Amino acid sequence: MQLTKGANTALPPTRSVTVTCTWAAVAGLEADLSALLLAGGRVRGDADFVFYNQPASADRRVVHAGKRAGGEVTDRIDVDLDGFDDAVDAVAFAVSADGGSLAGLGPVRASVSGGSGEPLASFVMDGLDAETAAVAVELYRRGAQWKVRAVGQGYRDGLAGLARDFGVDIDDEPPPPPPGIDWRHPPVPAGYEL
Repeated sequence: MQLTKGANTALPPTRSVTVTCTWAAVAGLEADLSALLLAGGRVRGDADFVFYNQPASADRRVVHAGKRAGGEVTDRIDVDLDGFDDAVDAVAFAVSADGGSLAGLGPVRASVSGGSGEPLASFVMDGLDAETAAVAVELYRRGAQWKVRAVGQGYRDGLAGLARDFGVDIDDEPPPPPPGIDWRHPPVPAGYEL
C-alpha cells in the first residue's frame, strides 16, 4: 500500500518486519537510517536509539541490518514484534544526512516489508529543503495491533535535534581551540619563565 504523508495502515499479524529507506548515491553526501524506540513519545534511555554506532536495541528486537550502496543507497532495520516490550508503543525511523541536506538525496523512499519480504507499505518522502534529518515512517501499537504511519517530518538541526526531541542525551562536542594557539604548548603568561 502506497501511503501519503500522515496516512497509516494496519500491519497484518506478522511477527517481524523490515523498514528500508532508499535514496540516490551522491558524492560527498552521506546518509544513515536509525530507529528510536518510544514510550509515550520519548526514548527511555540512550539504549533505545539504534543506529550504525549502536546497531541493536538492548533486547535485540530492533537491529540495524546494514547499508548497501551502488547507484542508490539502501539502509535497513529489522524489527521483531514478537514479545516486543509492552512499554514501547512506537518505533520511529529517521534518515539523517552528513555533508548537505536531505534534499540533495532526491526523494527518499521508505518501505515496510514482512518477514518473508512481502511488501506491506511504502512512502515517498519528498518536498524537503534544508532539513538534514527527518522521521520517515513510524511503527506504532494500538492495543495488540501494530500499524505503520507515513511521517515525513524534517529537522533543520539534524539528527541531534531530532534525537533531543525524542529524549536522547546528546553529548555536545567541545568547542575548538582559538586559531593560532597550540594547546599542547600553551602560551606562558607575562612575567613567568619556563
